[in-house]
Amino acid sequence: MTKLTLQPGTFTYNKDDDDLARTVPVAHILLDGKDFIRQIRTWTHDKHLSPLEPDILYDMLHHEWKDHSNVFLAGCDCGQPLCDPLYVHIEEKKYTMTWSRLSMLEDGINGRTKLFRMNPIIFDKTAYFAELAAMKRWMVENNLTE
Repeated sequence: MTKLTLQPGTFTYNKDDDDLARTVPVAHILLDGKDFIRQIRTWTHDKHLSPLEPDILYDMLHHEWKDHSNVFLAGCDCGQPLCDPLYVHIEEKKYTMTWSRLSMLEDGINGRTKLFRMNPIIFDKTAYFAELAAMKRWMVENNLTE
């Protein structure tokens, strides 16, 4: 099974525009210690993918998937999460959580969808939710929750 780590960090959106540049806390998704977004940038040839702010990623991984099954894990480096979002399908089973069916909307929410082949990524369910709980604690300790 794959080990999920949600690593606190920062990211600068709009780094090429001094007027719009802003550095914010983000949560980096590590799968077996490797940066997932960096891997996806290589697979998709999309250098503009960026990690999400912790509260958004937490919502996606903790409960949004229950209502939508496809949730976004990355956005555009412009800082708008729904600009060219990267989606993954999340499925819960008795002992596991599975990510599959990677897709990306191009040109915003009304654009076309590109699908990417991806082997399912399977996580131990207990460890998965323990990592989300650790992320929530970090968010509370750093006043990053509403």
